[in-house]
Amino acid sequence: MFRRLRIKLIWSALGITTAIMVPVFLAIYFITTNLTEQRFSELDNKVGLRSEETNDVAKDTIRHEKQAAAKDLLITLILAGVEIEIIVAIVTYFTANQTIKPARDAYESQKLFIANASHEIKTPLAAISANLEAADIHDNKWISNIEKEVNKLSSLNNELLILARNDLVDEGTLDEVDLRALVNDYVKSLEPRLPKIQFTTKMTTHGKVLIVASDFTQLLGILLDNAIKYSDKRIRLVLTNNELTVSNDGTTISKDDLPHIFERFYQVDKSSEGAGLGLAIAKSIAVRNNWDLTADSRNKTTKFTLKF
Repeated sequence: MFRRLRIKLIWSALGITTAIMVPVFLAIYFITTNLTEQRFSELDNKVGLRSEETNDVAKDTIRHEKQAAAKDLLITLILAGVEIEIIVAIVTYFTANQTIKPARDAYESQKLFIANASHEIKTPLAAISANLEAADIHDNKWISNIEKEVNKLSSLNNELLILARNDLVDEGTLDEVDLRALVNDYVKSLEPRLPKIQFTTKMTTHGKVLIVASDFTQLLGILLDNAIKYSDKRIRLVLTNNELTVSNDGTTISKDDLPHIFERFYQVDKSSEGAGLGLAIAKSIAVRNNWDLTADSRNKTTKFTLKF
């Protein structure tokens, strides 16, 4: 995230420098060439007093000199501009590092705190669940409500822990993976959840793909879980060597909600029991791997596209 911010700062500085430098250099070029033109015109007038043959030779010489001077000036300005841009890029790179460092340190400390806190919360939650099971109290709505809320809190805590770890880890290990086999195995594990859903797949992958398999599997699981949760009857998965799409029928996501669905804690369906972290986790995985994850929703069909 901060690397992209640093790159944006560098490009912004270069853009501002270019916006200032181009009109200034153009002004220098035209003013200088005009002054040169005036001076050569004066020489031209003086030459006109000589013989006609000498006059033609001198005029040709003056014309070539003007062209050479203009060309040299243009080359000089271009080289000067390139040098200035390089200097600005280098200076901005180091100053951006210093500017971003406090924010990066605070951000990493925050994520580390969330990861540590989530890890510590797991222990009492596990203890509560174990004690509820040991109590062996059935048909009690109060106990059932407690179990339900504990499960919800455990799920939220796990998602926060995953999100924090995703933000703290820079990159995973690349593996040569047979994506067709990986996706087929994962889809088979979902069969108990698909009794009333028409699930279709189309896979045109060939050979193995170099990818972070654990990240791809986790992101695939989030997209399929989301599709199952919000699908009415149909889910379709399409896989190629560099693209995965997961689409499902159901309610169309409004144009107002669609730009925000990858934000943390954002929920289109406010009555949903989830915490709104699943798609945020998927987006963080995609960003970390330089993949492109987008969503489109129209005609009661929502489609997620992952380009990797």
